[in-house]
Amino acid sequence: MELTAGLILLLTLTAFVLWSALYGLFCWLQPHRSYEWNCRVVVSIHAVTVLSLSSTFGALYNPWPFTHPGGKSNIYEIVTMIVCLGFFLFDVCWCVWFFDEETKIMIVHHLVSIIGIFASLITGLSGTEVGTCIFLAELTNPMLQFRWFMRSSGVKDGWLYELNDFLFMMMFAVCRCGIGTFFLYRYTTHPRPKLFFKVGGLALYLVSMVFFGQILVFAYHKYRKMYQRWRYGDKTKIDGDKAR
Repeated sequence: MELTAGLILLLTLTAFVLWSALYGLFCWLQPHRSYEWNCRVVVSIHAVTVLSLSSTFGALYNPWPFTHPGGKSNIYEIVTMIVCLGFFLFDVCWCVWFFDEETKIMIVHHLVSIIGIFASLITGLSGTEVGTCIFLAELTNPMLQFRWFMRSSGVKDGWLYELNDFLFMMMFAVCRCGIGTFFLYRYTTHPRPKLFFKVGGLALYLVSMVFFGQILVFAYHKYRKMYQRWRYGDKTKIDGDKAR
């Protein structure tokens, strides 16, 4: 299914306004919370929403992305992409407004995603693989936000905190490095997808590898300290480095 450029822009703008309004609502309902707290609540809602959309539509209506990429986008893929595009526009505006060192790579990630999703909507192609990328990218997001909420609430240790950290790192490695690498290989060697989308997929993959490099550094320092504490009998709790 193909939509006119005007309708795509209208629907995307609507999604952007709705995500922004939701953020404003949380800021109004929770004035005692920081802007980042309220933004991360919206991020969590978006993650759950697009995970539900991409997984349900992907399982029931979309072709298998590893063997049939580059085809016409169906209405279910289009809905998922519009919801996601509106959110990315909101979040990149938030990151620019509250710009700091941590938001730099996130802005790059969002801009690459925005260009890729918008191109898929305009051309009416490759909705299947864009939806797959959305699913793989957002699968670990709830755990990342949960970690931030725990730390902001003063919970920086305990079995739930450590389990969440471990599962996040393992799932990120499996989704982005394992499945993501295989998917990129199958996608770039398939004759049907346009070159633009192949280059975009590679760019998004490289951004993911930057994230993974940061996670590896974090994991090294975190578990090195835990090992030293265990080996030398140091009972002092050592917090892991902050990660976003």
